[in-house]
Amino acid sequence: MTKFLIKRLASLVLVVIGITLIVFIATHCLPADPARAAAGPSATAEQVEEKRKELGLDRPIYEQYVDYVKGLLSFDMGTSYQSKQPVATEISSRLAATMELTVLSLIIFFLTALILGSVAALKRNRIIDHIIRLFSVGSMAVPPYWLALILQYFLYYKWQVFPAGYRLPPGVPAPDHITGFYLIDSAVQGEWGTFVVAAQHLFLPVLSLVLGYCGITTRMMRTQLLQELRQDYIRTARSKGLPEHTVVGRHAMKNAISPVLTMVGMQAGGMIGGTVLIEKIFSWPGLGSYALEAILSMDLLVIAGITMTMAIIFVLINLIVDISYVVIDARVRLS
Repeated sequence: MTKFLIKRLASLVLVVIGITLIVFIATHCLPADPARAAAGPSATAEQVEEKRKELGLDRPIYEQYVDYVKGLLSFDMGTSYQSKQPVATEISSRLAATMELTVLSLIIFFLTALILGSVAALKRNRIIDHIIRLFSVGSMAVPPYWLALILQYFLYYKWQVFPAGYRLPPGVPAPDHITGFYLIDSAVQGEWGTFVVAAQHLFLPVLSLVLGYCGITTRMMRTQLLQELRQDYIRTARSKGLPEHTVVGRHAMKNAISPVLTMVGMQAGGMIGGTVLIEKIFSWPGLGSYALEAILSMDLLVIAGITMTMAIIFVLINLIVDISYVVIDARVRLS
């Protein structure tokens, strides 16, 4: 187990280094002039060049990259061209909102896909199986942002069941900061009124992400479980007289879930990226909304900082998936 984790962490460091290089080069290859964006549309050519020197954009690209990496090692992502605030501070103030939305969506999405896929496999070719398969195809065909707009139209505009957006309504104070997750912080402090309101505001964006991403994983879970139920070791377990719930739960499910975890790790990246439009639709004060503002204003350091943050979150999620393999299947430790 220790050797396995050391190897994964070593590869994680190399991946992060590669990410810094790719992000830095990509942001500096954008067809726009950040010095002009920072100086303003009415700035003269001399003022733009002065701003370019002030921002260090006139230096060789490799020197800019070295300084950028040095800053990252001290958690310094530079200063926003627009707000003049440290990028790390701006990101940290919005990170909890995005993480609460993403983590909650991932948990619900995984459990939903696991349950639906298992039910479809165990009730193969019955009505419930056909309904779940139809739902899965629909989920794969419809993008989450379209679902978000439809849900917002009906559940807010038409029926007034759930709020249209924001983490909390105006005038409702946020719970004291502990984790930055309003659900956890309000529950820990016993502020159940705030907990209910925060949950209501989370419902539509979380539902949009869950419905938009769980289709393919549901189908994969169904396929994997059906394959495992046909294996010889399952027939052997049944011939020994083991109860069906033991055969399915302790044997078939355990082996079927490993490939599904791989799919979940891959989809986590899509879900993190998908929160950009979801946050904009629901006026969610997270990294997604901040990223769109930075792109429109060509704030390169903010764009690079958000990209780095989201990439590292994705890498960490996949590290958790790798560790889950070891917990579920001891054979992975020997690989």
